[in-house]
Amino acid sequence: MSKTKNKKDMKKDQEKQAEKLEESVEKIDVKVEKGKESKIKPEEPKGKSDAVKHQDSNKAKNPFQNLFKEKPLLVIGLFLLVGAIISWILISAMAGEVKDIFSSGNPIAKIVNVNNSTEAVSLTRARLLDGRIVANENASLLPVGVMIENLPSVRPQSGLSRAQIVYEALVEGFSTRFLVIFDPKEMPDKIGPVRSARPYYLEWISEYDGLYTHAGGSPEALGAIQGLGLKDLDALRKGQYFWRDNTESAPHNLFTSGELLSFALRDMELESETAKFDLGTYSDDPDLNNRPEDAKKVIIRFSGFNYEVEYQYDRDSDEYLRFNAGVEHKDRNNDQQIRAKNVIVVEIPPVVSIGEKGRLTFDIQGEGRALVARHGEVIEGTWKKPDRTTKTRYYDATGEEIDLGRGSTWVHIIPSTQEYTYE
Repeated sequence: MSKTKNKKDMKKDQEKQAEKLEESVEKIDVKVEKGKESKIKPEEPKGKSDAVKHQDSNKAKNPFQNLFKEKPLLVIGLFLLVGAIISWILISAMAGEVKDIFSSGNPIAKIVNVNNSTEAVSLTRARLLDGRIVANENASLLPVGVMIENLPSVRPQSGLSRAQIVYEALVEGFSTRFLVIFDPKEMPDKIGPVRSARPYYLEWISEYDGLYTHAGGSPEALGAIQGLGLKDLDALRKGQYFWRDNTESAPHNLFTSGELLSFALRDMELESETAKFDLGTYSDDPDLNNRPEDAKKVIIRFSGFNYEVEYQYDRDSDEYLRFNAGVEHKDRNNDQQIRAKNVIVVEIPPVVSIGEKGRLTFDIQGEGRALVARHGEVIEGTWKKPDRTTKTRYYDATGEEIDLGRGSTWVHIIPSTQEYTYE
């Protein structure tokens, strides 16, 4: 009987343990279901989370990119507007700067690093020929001189308004003739009429060691050109650089051009040669308020009325307007009245002699009385030219060198027997 009880007890115990196990499984299932609903969440893939974070970061860092995707036309319009404003500012500034550079005496400079030190390097300087401020590489180019006649029948001549320096002097018959000196980069399309050489003009071209252009000359002049070793361009020997204008009568119809003279410089291997004469003393244009309102005019009477020259001051441009024989002296190329920044009168001794065909001989070297008109002011002083190749200098009554305006200069060589004045 006890044995039977034990078996029953054992069976009951097994049933109780089974019930407990079943209850435990049910409790676990409940917990799992609750975890799925409230606590346990599926883990996001790590790669996907990083991508989302990177995308969010890009949104923060590139708002314009997002704006471009959303409103591309608006963004493009804004960029175009900003670009146009910046371009307008830069162009305006550069235009003003270029104008200031080349119209005043203040050369610009750029900052460069040389051997780890900062230095200002000038980009411009005064041109030897006329004091104008130009780029460094154009400041000392070899000048080109051309003989041009001044008979009343050939006026207006071609090219005079583009000259940097002009010398006017008497020739046979007491007419005048010009030695016109150009910067090789500013020569006009037509120059002339080209005429013959005279010995005293060689004194002036020698100051610049420039190319001397002419059509033949007096025996004395041709001999001196060869003997002095001048840079010579004679139309009678090198006609390919000249032409005849058949609408005019010979010999007053010989012309050349800036292009042909440039070819001559090239063919004569003079393109790379530079000017070696000294720079004169120059001053900038005064402000309009500081220019005289009652400037005097300069009158030069070489001989008769046809060779009476007058210069009237133009206050607005700070230049002198040239009149010849009572009328405006113009340039045939542009129909513009000839202007000079400086007007100089050089008084020399009387004619030394009158030779064959009435050719004149003058004493050009030495010193004497001079008038210098610039900036609306006329200064009485002296000129000095010690030898053929030394550049003529001009001095005031105190012995100080007279500063010239930056620009063209007309020099008039007149014997003391002739008249000149200012009034």
